[in-house]
Amino acid sequence: MRIAHYNTFADGGSAVLMLRLHEALREQGQDSHIRYRKGNLLLPEARRLEYCSGWLDRQRERVQQRFENWAMVPEAASYFGRYRRHKATPPPAEDTTADIIHLHWISQWLDLPSFLRGIPRHVPIVWTIHDMSPLAGGCFTDFGCDQTGNGCRMCPLLKPPFNRLLAAREWRRRSRALAGRKLVLVGNSAFTNQLIRKSALFRGAEKIETIHPAMDVRAFVRHDQDEARRLLGMAPDRFVLGFGAAALTDENKGFSRFLEVAERVAERRGAVEALIFGDGLSAAGSPRVKVHGLGRLSSPVLQSLAYSAMDVFVVASRMETFGQVATEAQACGTPVWAFDVGGLRDAIKNGITGNLIPYPDTARMAESICAAAASGGLKALGDRGAEWTRQTFSAEQMAEQYLNLYRAALGQ
Repeated sequence: MRIAHYNTFADGGSAVLMLRLHEALREQGQDSHIRYRKGNLLLPEARRLEYCSGWLDRQRERVQQRFENWAMVPEAASYFGRYRRHKATPPPAEDTTADIIHLHWISQWLDLPSFLRGIPRHVPIVWTIHDMSPLAGGCFTDFGCDQTGNGCRMCPLLKPPFNRLLAAREWRRRSRALAGRKLVLVGNSAFTNQLIRKSALFRGAEKIETIHPAMDVRAFVRHDQDEARRLLGMAPDRFVLGFGAAALTDENKGFSRFLEVAERVAERRGAVEALIFGDGLSAAGSPRVKVHGLGRLSSPVLQSLAYSAMDVFVVASRMETFGQVATEAQACGTPVWAFDVGGLRDAIKNGITGNLIPYPDTARMAESICAAAASGGLKALGDRGAEWTRQTFSAEQMAEQYLNLYRAALGQ
């Protein structure tokens, strides 16, 4: 079976999922290939596709992005970016004969109508949904605007008159492009599937399935906590709270909320150390909270070392469709505290491998962490989390689920 995967970036959460799936499919003898725009994948089956071929193309793209940023309301709760491009983005000729076209995160790259025109109508389109971007007229994250069911007629992210124009027009373009297609939608959580079913764009989908993102259970392993801290230059006897995100400046991820939790924990327990990974760290900590910034960690080996050094990993996001860092931390034996939003209920077993706290109650989260630490229950939570994640989120299991989905879409 020939499968062509499309993802804008070579790194990030959706790219990690795509790569794990691709490698597992190849191990099972499938003819899997990857197409991407930005980054560098040193794989013979991966091909970089850049449709902006010159200076003028790049300038036109920048102008479009600047206009869309200008059209947004101040302090908008999400990003806005349409799939409309200033030129056609057809698939490579070899992908027009693929058995399955598998889309992942394709914003800022593919113009959906011109791309789909190059794919024969009998070829199934499998689309893994990571955020709101495929479901609406331009937003990336759902904060309850509830417009996807009526065609995004009034976008709260945009200033008048653009709030009645841009998202609605893009929604109609996508609707026409998807009409009559063999569509199979995959949500990364039960929550994401609820969003898919609410979106009028995908009412004609043949199937909507939940398949959780996998991890490499061979790479995310538990290390001795004292040794991990020694290697990272941290005191062995301090209470360590962890936090990580691709971009620490992303307001949705809630780094400021994490620091509030850390300060409140320090009030109760004494000095706390915060172990942070991700781009854009600017906080210097405080007298009670010492911040250790590790920068971006692209290696599962280094990530496992960081997770293993933590007593608790905190997810402070306002919205997550799943929460891959939560499963990675648990695989390394670290219990996770998170706000009870989006798909995090699928990534954490509440009260068993960690705890879910009503958003945005940082005081309650800190109190819950301190109570578990005082009772000596953190190790048991970590043990259960390590066992559960390995049983539930292996790449082999995910690949088998996708293969069954591909075969069903092909009528096999």
